[in-house]
Amino acid sequence: VASFFHLSPSQLNYIRQGMRISFTFACILSSSIASAFMMQTPGINTRPTQKNAGQTMSATPTADDLTNVKGIIFDIDGTIADSWKLGYDATVVVLENNGVPTISEEIYHEYTRYTTPERMARHAGLKPGDADFEAMGQKLGDEFDNFYVKLVDTKTAGFYPGIEDFLNNIPSDVKIGALTNACVAYAHAVLTVNCPVSTGVGGGMPESEGIYDRFGSIHGADDVPKPKPYPDGLYVICKELGLEPEECVYIGDSPSDGKAADAAGMASIGVLWGSHPEENIRKAPFQYVCSNVEEMQALLPRKK
Repeated sequence: VASFFHLSPSQLNYIRQGMRISFTFACILSSSIASAFMMQTPGINTRPTQKNAGQTMSATPTADDLTNVKGIIFDIDGTIADSWKLGYDATVVVLENNGVPTISEEIYHEYTRYTTPERMARHAGLKPGDADFEAMGQKLGDEFDNFYVKLVDTKTAGFYPGIEDFLNNIPSDVKIGALTNACVAYAHAVLTVNCPVSTGVGGGMPESEGIYDRFGSIHGADDVPKPKPYPDGLYVICKELGLEPEECVYIGDSPSDGKAADAAGMASIGVLWGSHPEENIRKAPFQYVCSNVEEMQALLPRKK
């Protein structure tokens, strides 16, 4: 062949090398085109799905996924009640009474993901595993609970704007519960002062069920087997409501809320108006994230 085209052996070798390079480039190019086609062609999904308690859930679920839920469970602080200032001020008082330096508001917000005893022990400079961690946390936590529950009213722990209307628009056949990492007495106090026990319509018409009466199960970290991020509290509430976890949605403002729901196999909504930065909420295992009450209400069933 070399003599037919009047090519020397070195020239022929040069051509062969060039052909090999061209062939390799062609293979790479065709592979890239095929990958791009797979990613852009409708019906071909290259994204992994999220598996939750044995069920497969789309990585990008639609709003229709929640419109038929049978139960809605709420966190309290930072989710339905704007109560962070009450919690912070009460924390400062208790710490000062025990000779512990004042903490910043930023530290308070960051530590709200813990139960009250653990949060207070950490504020006192202790770490899990320290000899006095549990005892000090229990002491400070009890003082905090006894102090701040008595201060709950609509000014210190009022509902966020739009929450009362949102609760009133939940259909009567959808069950409601509440789970907080604060004590259960605090949960009842917040709901009692914000929710009418009954709502009369006047004119001799029968009274309709009040918002507080709609909460079929209310629990805190002190009356469930394990607090959030463990799913135990959600299991307790589901049992009392007569529902399965997959029939409910949990709404909260803390990454621990998303983790608890995820561990329970329950759908979840993270809200951005609470104590935790948006970045942390979006990194948590929430299926949905809402920036306002209207977005949250649009995802869920409501009265027609």
